[in-house]
Amino acid sequence: MDKVAYEFEKGDTELVRARISEFKGQTRADLRIFFKGEKGDWLPTKRGISFPLDQVEEMKTAINEIGKIAQK
Repeated sequence: MDKVAYEFEKGDTELVRARISEFKGQTRADLRIFFKGEKGDWLPTKRGISFPLDQVEEMKTAINEIGKIAQK
């Protein structure tokens, strides 16, 4: 299972993708950087973070706090 929830470009050759994916039999939230392959397809890198779905609310809180600091 690999469901993309959101993505945005991080320059011309990189993409950040938020998705739900399976890893070692566990469904996880995944924020990962992808790069454009030779054929133009997006391929995942090792750069990113993966965490259990029950920690999604904590991650939302963390992102909101970063947003508050960034607005100052």
